[in-house]
Amino acid sequence: MLYPDLYMSDGLAEGLKRCASGLGLTLDGFVDECGRAKLVTDRGTALINVGVSERGFGIGIHESGVEWAAGATGDAAQALRAVASWQDGASLDNFVSEFPFMKPGRLAHAFLEGRVAEAQWQDLLESVYHTGGQRLLVSLAPFSELRSFYPEISYGDLRFTMPPPSRDDRLFRFRRDGPGFRVEEFGPERRECSEYSLDTLDEVARHVVEFFASG
Repeated sequence: MLYPDLYMSDGLAEGLKRCASGLGLTLDGFVDECGRAKLVTDRGTALINVGVSERGFGIGIHESGVEWAAGATGDAAQALRAVASWQDGASLDNFVSEFPFMKPGRLAHAFLEGRVAEAQWQDLLESVYHTGGQRLLVSLAPFSELRSFYPEISYGDLRFTMPPPSRDDRLFRFRRDGPGFRVEEFGPERRECSEYSLDTLDEVARHVVEFFASG
C-alpha cells in the first residue's frame, strides 16, 4: 500500500482531513471530486491528487482561470501544510519559498500585478505552436485597443474575455471561415449565443471592442 497513513477506505478527502487534523491543521472543507480532493478557499481552489504507481501528492491551486502554484511531493504532511499555508493567506513569494516543491503558475505574478492580459498576449504571440488561432492573434496584434482583453487559443479558434478570465464571463469567439470570419458571442454563463459573419479583421477588432463595451 502506498498510503497506509491516510486510511482512505472512505475516500481521499476523508483520509486527508484525518491526516490534517493529526497535524493540527484545519482543512475540513476537503471533498472528493473526480479522483482528487478539492478544497475551496477564499483564495481559490486547491486540488490534491495521489500517484497510483508510486507515492506522490500532486497539488494545484487556481483561481479565476489563473494557476497560482503547482507542484508535487511524496510527503503528505508537507502537501497539507502547503495547502493550509495558502488558505491562511501566505503571499505567493513566501509560499513558494517555504514550500520549494511548489512553483508559481505561468501568469501568477502578472495576475498579482494587474497585467494578466498583457502577459497572456505576450506568451501567446511568442508561442511556437502556430495554430490557426495563434496566427489570428498575430494578425490582431497591431490593434492596440484589443490589448486590454484576455485572449485564449483553441486550435483554429481565438477567444476573448475580460481579465481575469472566468467561466461565467461573456465570451467573444471567432475563426476563419473561407475569406472571412465566423463569430460567436456568448452572454454571461454562456447561456446566450449570437452568431454572424464578418469580412475583415478591422471589423472583427471593432466588434470585439463594441461587444465588451455593451456589457
